[in-house]
Amino acid sequence: MSAQVVRMRREACSAAAPVARDLLDQLHGLLKLDPIAGASPARALFVVSDDAKARLARHLSLCDAEQALQAPALGLVGYDFPFAVSLLLAAGAKPDCVSAIRTARRSAALQGECLRLAARAVGLEANAIANFDATGLRAEFFAGSEATVISLCRLAPEASLMAATGFEDLAQSY
Repeated sequence: MSAQVVRMRREACSAAAPVARDLLDQLHGLLKLDPIAGASPARALFVVSDDAKARLARHLSLCDAEQALQAPALGLVGYDFPFAVSLLLAAGAKPDCVSAIRTARRSAALQGECLRLAARAVGLEANAIANFDATGLRAEFFAGSEATVISLCRLAPEASLMAATGFEDLAQSY
């Protein structure tokens, strides 16, 4: 049974209904409630337009690019290194570059996980995309800032992904 769930989840390629703007607003609101959000170097961005998805897809592998183009929405999470340094300095620490980068990456990674959990809380499926060109995505979506992309995921209404894979049949059997 667990192998079947994993296979179906991997095949869920975002052939789903659009993500309503109010769901993305709710998702953003939940991210702001996260305990570390106010003191986090993480930066989140939602990609929903076809033009923006095409710009994003240029920085993915061929398979992931196809899935990104079909996805109703995508979530990018990055970290702002200078902000991380300023937080460490404000806390009285004398950070070296390595510890500042480690802190920024860890905080942003936690925020990326919070994004996926919050997505599920508002009824969205969030599937991570692991292979991407972080430098290219930074230039494309965070130009003029110090943010570096650390996490990317496809977002789609949960029921749509379940219907696209036959997952609802398995869920109903329990």
